[in-house]
Amino acid sequence: MKLAIVLAAAFAYATLLVFGHGPLMQDKESKTQPKQVTLDKDSQSDKWGEVAFNHENHATKNYSPDGTKPIGCTECHHTDQPAANLKTPLKTSERNVVLTADLLKTADAAAVKTCRACHLQVGDDSKPLPVVTYPDKPNPVKMSNDNAYHINCNTCHDAVIKAKPALKGKLGGSGPQDCALCHKQVG
Repeated sequence: MKLAIVLAAAFAYATLLVFGHGPLMQDKESKTQPKQVTLDKDSQSDKWGEVAFNHENHATKNYSPDGTKPIGCTECHHTDQPAANLKTPLKTSERNVVLTADLLKTADAAAVKTCRACHLQVGDDSKPLPVVTYPDKPNPVKMSNDNAYHINCNTCHDAVIKAKPALKGKLGGSGPQDCALCHKQVG
């Protein structure tokens, strides 16, 4: 019986991967929104591992910091908007229109790139990392995938906690004890 359950689970997982709804979806450009993705699945930390990210909830539920609307695609996929829409320190624009779920349904829409298309892991020297200068930081920041995830995710989560203090301790942010709320612990 246990073997049947394990085999059924493995088959279901493989099916999800093949049809583009599994946790490895962020590995390829796509015009299909994933339900769930795994961030930092090859973490270099000896303490903190992967992060399960529910893309569907962030894209369809009222997860904006004020809780009134879904998070717009360009909050994370920041290059998928016209240059005129970019906010400092962002510089790179790869679309002439703002990315939306409806836009992806059009035949001529370009696929959405993954985070790793630009934000490589530290140590991957296959191309230069983007470097940004924040107004409140004295030195430029190399935007590895680790920095990009932490800055983008924590900034938003901190804004949610500021708007809804009751969520502190339930939602990861930039606090010193918040890592385990998002990351699987290693070892």
